[in-house]
Amino acid sequence: MGKNVVAQTPVMKQFLEVKSQYEDTLVLFRMGDFYETFLEDAEITAKVLGIVLTKRANGKASNVALAGFPYHALDNYLPKLVKAGYRVAICEQVEDPKLAKGIVKREVIEVVTPGTLTSDQALSDKSNRYIGSVSFENNFAGFAFLDPSTGEFHMGECPADQLKDYLLKFSPSEMILGESVVYSTTEWYREFRPFITQIEDWVFDYVSSYRTLTQHFNLKSLKGFGCDELKLGVKTGGALMHHIKTNLSSSLDHVSKIFPVLNEGFMGLDGFTMRNLEVFQSLSTQGTHGTLVDCIDQTQTSGGGRLLRRWLHYPLTDLKRINARLDVVNAFSNNTRIMKSIRESLGKTADVERILGKVNQGKASPRDVIGIALTLQKIPEWQKELNTAGNQNLSSLAKSFIDTNLIVEKILSTINEDTPVQVKMGNVVCAGVDSDLDELRTLLHSGKEWIDNFQSSLREELDIPKLKVGFNRVFGYYIEVTKVHQDKVPETFIRKQTLVNSERFITEELKEYEEKVLNAEEKILTIESNIFSELCQFLLSSIADIHTNAKAINRTDLLAGFAATALNQNFIRPKLSDKPELEIIQGRHPVVEQLLLATEKFIPNDLCLDST
Repeated sequence: MGKNVVAQTPVMKQFLEVKSQYEDTLVLFRMGDFYETFLEDAEITAKVLGIVLTKRANGKASNVALAGFPYHALDNYLPKLVKAGYRVAICEQVEDPKLAKGIVKREVIEVVTPGTLTSDQALSDKSNRYIGSVSFENNFAGFAFLDPSTGEFHMGECPADQLKDYLLKFSPSEMILGESVVYSTTEWYREFRPFITQIEDWVFDYVSSYRTLTQHFNLKSLKGFGCDELKLGVKTGGALMHHIKTNLSSSLDHVSKIFPVLNEGFMGLDGFTMRNLEVFQSLSTQGTHGTLVDCIDQTQTSGGGRLLRRWLHYPLTDLKRINARLDVVNAFSNNTRIMKSIRESLGKTADVERILGKVNQGKASPRDVIGIALTLQKIPEWQKELNTAGNQNLSSLAKSFIDTNLIVEKILSTINEDTPVQVKMGNVVCAGVDSDLDELRTLLHSGKEWIDNFQSSLREELDIPKLKVGFNRVFGYYIEVTKVHQDKVPETFIRKQTLVNSERFITEELKEYEEKVLNAEEKILTIESNIFSELCQFLLSSIADIHTNAKAINRTDLLAGFAATALNQNFIRPKLSDKPELEIIQGRHPVVEQLLLATEKFIPNDLCLDST
């Protein structure tokens, strides 16, 4: 069937050429306002999505299986295909069909896999979605985990028998493995069964991986990240980044830092312990109800929730760092007005980290960008409130934010605050930004006045009181005259359509106006699209500063949330020391206490342990 199709239809020939490069991938082939799939891809797509599978004749060729959906439904259907276990290549039209000579040029612009799926429908607000990689050497494992939606990049190494503990903590949705590793996967794979992508072993070369990482961050070495000595981790992290950039056509410009996974200063909790403590998942329900995270999560932002989960995965053992956190929690607890005000404001912010990921991938909407501006705009007010407390710890928290007012001003002076979801809907760019855009808008907005004047002049000139100038999508602008008055129509009028009781005409003047209007709409869309793209490039050039404030927002939210939890549940600050002793007076189990019925009461207990 393939040969006949190629011989008879240029579109199918183009599709099969693309498919030959992505044989193990479903290809979504853009055709006008639809994404189409063909042949075996169509059969799979129809089954997974529950859409109609049809067959289309192609000249002398055999009938071809076909299944498709409107392009604007991509965000709804794409996650379903990926979650069903398929890689998906998005093949777009990369030239204007009106200007194409012959068949429209198409290219694969992105390959989506479980680890790179970043649509809002597929992501959990307060959880990361990592794509990971591992490599082995002398009973040690190197690992790397990257969240394309936030830009977080973690890298480390451990004894091979401890790898599953890190897989449990990061829970990658996809693993990139070398051929030799794929064929030797044992216990860790059977337990977690992530989506596996196999790549060639040579990609895991230390020298080339180190070069990939230093070139990405524009550095001469990785010492500044604290991971220069993680040889196995660097080898794995570089291979992961190379694969995402090269094979998945994904930009990683928003990945601005490596977080080395180091055990020093953190409590080592293996997977067995985390499960039995029910930190994230209940053993009885497999859900979050009745877990520690459910009990103490009072965060107002998605980023704060993700940070809480990272902190729970890596509890601190360094007394100085623990007390630094508790100092801020204590300060918020003693300044409840400030805490409540900031928490209320935080609840009205956007997920800046994830929006930056969308900006980097060219998927951000105008509303996403406005969300960044309106969030960063709140920072000076937060700083002012934190400083009014007269508390050194809250003042230090205020200093963790940096000045991004110029970024806010740039966004708000470029696009309207009440902007639509998509650029193509128009009225995205502010008036005064581009003089050509303003002129074209004036032309469109004055259209009703022009039509009214044109209609009035024709009525008076031709003595036809009920002459009407109208517009529809099929015929464009027209002059409608009832058949009673058609003898008054001048020869310069061109007949366009005959109706039962009237005739419709066009004139050269009306035709010129129509072309002006239609061209204006196209030009407006082009100008607004270009201005929005330039704004997104500006944001990418400022990504480090925006990321700094996003991290500060997450930390502020989490620490203020801890204070709210402490006040709501009557927790007190523990006194910590290095001595081998533990004393709890009137202690309550936070999770068990919350699970009790309204008629039941938790009985506090004392506990004293020491080295004797």
